[in-house]
Amino acid sequence: MPNTKALRYAHSDGHTDLCFEGTGNDFTIKVVKVDNCEHKSLRGHEAPVLSVALDPQEEYVASSSCDGSVVIWKIEDQSQLKILNILPKSNDVSLSKSLCRLTWDSTGKFLFIPVEKEVKIFERDTWNEVGKLVDETVAGIFSLAVLSPNATQLAVGSTDGHLLVFDINSKTVVERYKHPKGFTLTSLAWNPQVEGQIAFCDKEGQLGLLEDIAKSSSNDTTSKSAVKKRAKETHGIFDDDDDDFLLEATQDDNEPKAAEPMDEDDLSNDGAAGSKVLKPLDDSDDDTSKAPDDIDDAASSVSDALVLPKTVIHTETYKPTPLQNAFQAGSTPVHLSSRFMVWNSVGIIKQYNTEEENSIDIEFHDTSIHHAMHITNNYNYTMADMSTEAVILASEKDDDSPSKLTCMHFGSWDSSKEWTISLPDNEEIQAITIGESWIAIATDSRTVRIITVGGIQKQIFSIAGPVVCMAAHSNQLLVVYHRGTGIPGDQCLGVILQYVDGSKRSVLNMDSLPLSRKSSLSWLGFSAEGTPFYMDSAGVVRMLNRKFGNNWVQVANTKSHAKGKSDHYWIVGVHENPQQLRCIPCKGSRYPATLPRPAVAILPFSIPLCEMNTEKSQYEESLSRSQLFANHFDHWTSQGYEFEESLKEEVLKPVQESLMKLFALSARSDREYRALEVCELMPDQHTLQLAIKYASRLKHIQLAERISELVRRKLEEEEAGGEEQEEEDTYSQPIVERRWAQRNGNPGDNAEEDQEEEQEEDGVNQYEGEEEVDSTPSGPVLNLKSSKSEKTSKPQFQLSGRSNPFRVSTPSKGTGSTKGTQVFDSMTRKKAEKTTPVLTAPTGKSKNNSKTQSSQAKIFPSKKTKTTKSDNINNSTSEKTPSAFDLWLAENKESIVEENPDVSEEDVISIATEKFRQIPKEERQVKLHQN
Repeated sequence: MPNTKALRYAHSDGHTDLCFEGTGNDFTIKVVKVDNCEHKSLRGHEAPVLSVALDPQEEYVASSSCDGSVVIWKIEDQSQLKILNILPKSNDVSLSKSLCRLTWDSTGKFLFIPVEKEVKIFERDTWNEVGKLVDETVAGIFSLAVLSPNATQLAVGSTDGHLLVFDINSKTVVERYKHPKGFTLTSLAWNPQVEGQIAFCDKEGQLGLLEDIAKSSSNDTTSKSAVKKRAKETHGIFDDDDDDFLLEATQDDNEPKAAEPMDEDDLSNDGAAGSKVLKPLDDSDDDTSKAPDDIDDAASSVSDALVLPKTVIHTETYKPTPLQNAFQAGSTPVHLSSRFMVWNSVGIIKQYNTEEENSIDIEFHDTSIHHAMHITNNYNYTMADMSTEAVILASEKDDDSPSKLTCMHFGSWDSSKEWTISLPDNEEIQAITIGESWIAIATDSRTVRIITVGGIQKQIFSIAGPVVCMAAHSNQLLVVYHRGTGIPGDQCLGVILQYVDGSKRSVLNMDSLPLSRKSSLSWLGFSAEGTPFYMDSAGVVRMLNRKFGNNWVQVANTKSHAKGKSDHYWIVGVHENPQQLRCIPCKGSRYPATLPRPAVAILPFSIPLCEMNTEKSQYEESLSRSQLFANHFDHWTSQGYEFEESLKEEVLKPVQESLMKLFALSARSDREYRALEVCELMPDQHTLQLAIKYASRLKHIQLAERISELVRRKLEEEEAGGEEQEEEDTYSQPIVERRWAQRNGNPGDNAEEDQEEEQEEDGVNQYEGEEEVDSTPSGPVLNLKSSKSEKTSKPQFQLSGRSNPFRVSTPSKGTGSTKGTQVFDSMTRKKAEKTTPVLTAPTGKSKNNSKTQSSQAKIFPSKKTKTTKSDNINNSTSEKTPSAFDLWLAENKESIVEENPDVSEEDVISIATEKFRQIPKEERQVKLHQN
């Protein structure tokens, strides 16, 4: 072979088959053609690779890994044909019990895999086990397997220093050697030029040579003679350029440097050649390496004889994809000695499972919730989850004990803060999660059990397949399970999203969960705001779009941020406001190590629209993403929860900015029809006003006129629904007002005072509309149909200046999505007078308007003509009792006119308003009672 390097690795633990392929500690196998250096990468192992073996026909590659699997790869399409989970698991090559050096026979028809204390034989194409080689006298684990050049013998090395040579045809041991010091054998190699020689190396780097290996075990005499063979050893590490010199220098002077030819006297009585005994350099005079003569060769017998099947022509048939195993979101594999049981937005739970200890550490991000804890893992817990109320732990069942669930309810007010429940003997916990005061556990019997944090078994229901993962948030439960067999290479997963409290039916009921091509589920959970998210093994993150048919939309691709092909991101949390995807970067691995503590990185979200390098697509992506990540406000409002309106306005600011930029870009590009489509998405009067002004400035008169027509059309739609809205407000007003009074004090004590304040403020607001622009943010804060919607805040009532604070914030569900057009309710008469499509400045409200119009004027106020205002004043004074302001104005209007003779009627009202507000509250109430 030329003096060149076909492959070079940064890791020294990988095993390389020099003929073709190699491995590394990045879990990747590279198949390289030596002639042109072309290579293919095989990825799929979840732990470091132990060994690889190339099919002599160069069609398949077999590999073993610390994840406990032996995988058969097809080189052409780099796919996994067969996965054999037959090895013990470990998290590193140095901690693996076996090196599992597997080998093919010379024709590639059979694959030999050392497993525990036997060598299993698998047939090509079917990959079924057709036989095995065993030896009961060896206490160690078989770790190495190497086939002789003539394909008649198999050399096997063990961890306790045994070297056995099996005859393939008879399945018996024909040669046995025990390392004098019992060192583990790490490598074996047959001499391709001299028959019957095996070189071996131990873990200390010592090289040994076993010679004159018997060809068969046809009689006991030959077999016993073969057992007495000795080995000659060399010590230390040898250089490739001076091997012969070091071998000679390490031999004793009295030891022959080469085996002498054997004459006829050396033959045994039965005609078999006796083995030449060679003494090790560091061995004593007594032959410690000899095996006892009375060893029963029957102990070296193997299982049923290997019968080679007849030649069968195999055809490509459908091969079902192996089902993904159940896992806990935010956890690392169970076979690791130090692992994360869960990492979420509340805290971290770590497990240590070594020979010295088996313990669990619980740590909270916010120490005010609870202090850190260290507990002994007496029940072998393997699953965990945590919330601000409790920590739950679950164990798998074994032969002695059933599967158990333990809850540490540190949020309890009593002294008994921990309880445990055992599952039936025929069930085993596979996934757990904790929500708001409830726990969900999924078992292998396809059952999901709901238990309160206090320990009450509340609900139980079945799912249509084996569970894969679960997640919870407040009263939402998200379950992913296998709903069937997918197309080759793909998982077929179903998802259930439902409310645990039973107040609403399931949102997603046995729907499909979309995954990337040939990928599996990697993470499942909720955002901090309660929206379902998940990530697949291809790095694609998706979220639920509740406003578009409850479909899943891709919002990020973590692989696009990875620096290398073997790098991944491990999610620990998702936030919608601000938009943050919190991940841990894993270099050359899918999972982070517990030590040193990994750092959390923040990745941005991005919706994969077309032509993202253009300005138009960038604005469209920002618009779609901002609207998508603001949907949680409407969702929780429909569930009866409240939030500060300023938060929603802050989140929707990018929506308005993107709309204006997209409108301006369309107008500048002479895409007037597209610009009008953008205007239909604009939510409020202010944005439409800017659009009309911008279109007029660019001389797009036709566009401006069409925007005006759009305004009038939305006006008609709002007027058609105004009557229905008014009836709903009228029905809900008495109940809401009574409950508002009850929460803010004794109704009997405060009713009269509240009425007086209403009349005073209504009288003031009646006249001050021309001078004030109401910019107080408002929106669908409450849902009057929900019992929780009554809990509005009093500051909103004081700022609004209306008798019923709920009128402003209670648009119906039918008009919630088109609230931006409600501004035009009060502009109908004005539109008939105007000929230019320019919107005017906002103004105050009128008590004569309906409740719906009053509410809309608060959200999107508009200016009215003087005639309309005068009519409103006359109607108001004739229809209601004069307020304190009316009485005071009647007495002081003449003096105000005398002090300001040049001002108009509107300015007189403004001056009167300011003076009235400077009067103490007590004097205003006295004036009202006197009249």
